[in-house]
Amino acid sequence: MSTHSANPVEFCRQLAAPRGSANHYATLYMPAVQQPAAWAVLALRHELNEVVTRIAEPSVAKARLDWWQAELQAAEQGQAQHPIAQALSQHVLNHPGHDALLDELLSGAHARLHSSHLENASDFALMSYRQDTAAWLILTDISGQSGRTERNFTHALGSALTWTRVLHYVGRDAAQGEIWIPQQTLVHHGLNAADLMQPRTTERTRVIFAELGQHIRQHIQHARTLLPAAKQPEQIMALVSLAHAEAVLDAMQGEDWSLLERRPELTPLRLLWLAWRTASKARRGKITPT
Repeated sequence: MSTHSANPVEFCRQLAAPRGSANHYATLYMPAVQQPAAWAVLALRHELNEVVTRIAEPSVAKARLDWWQAELQAAEQGQAQHPIAQALSQHVLNHPGHDALLDELLSGAHARLHSSHLENASDFALMSYRQDTAAWLILTDISGQSGRTERNFTHALGSALTWTRVLHYVGRDAAQGEIWIPQQTLVHHGLNAADLMQPRTTERTRVIFAELGQHIRQHIQHARTLLPAAKQPEQIMALVSLAHAEAVLDAMQGEDWSLLERRPELTPLRLLWLAWRTASKARRGKITPT
């Protein structure tokens, strides 16, 4: 067992939200009582992503995911061995419904082992739910008591953040043979997967990236409209994550959407400033769609 396992929450924080990272600043200003659960969920997502992206042999990756499934089952009984599972047992699995949402994260990781592309919008929606929305349904409702308003906000949030990640990492993913923009969307623009595997952005791919960027901005604004001002202080992490996503879009646009050769990143200072400003507005219920 890791030497950090004596403090499972700190293990999760160091793994999933190290200083200087987007996750660090997204969780920095959220209520302290919510932070342990947030770090635990983020750490599990990190670990599952590492299994899928770092283990080259599919059978070995599958075996590791199966091990995580067993470990989460043990966590439900208070018998977890891994510090991430221990933190989940203490701060997440003690609320109804969260076990099923963690299972969705595992299902999403299994799906990525068997497919490297998506056919249509329905496939994208399922991927988004498993990789983002399921986690955010916990992160936006750690106590398990939210209503329809919060859930609607979370679904819009998950979709916006999935699209942001797909566009931001389109060049890296394509170089690894993974295309997460649905084939149906590519065909609509007269493109195919091979067009995204080129070393440089062409005018045709630049057009689709710019259109997707505008599409994502609309998703972000829609998510904000779904959260009443009175609920904003409870959703600082989510609102900071949306602000970060919007700034990443600005950075990609600033590079003229040349995403097959460049992936602009936000500096820690920029991440901190966005988090502080967003949290300050959220505490006063002053975040409004632009």
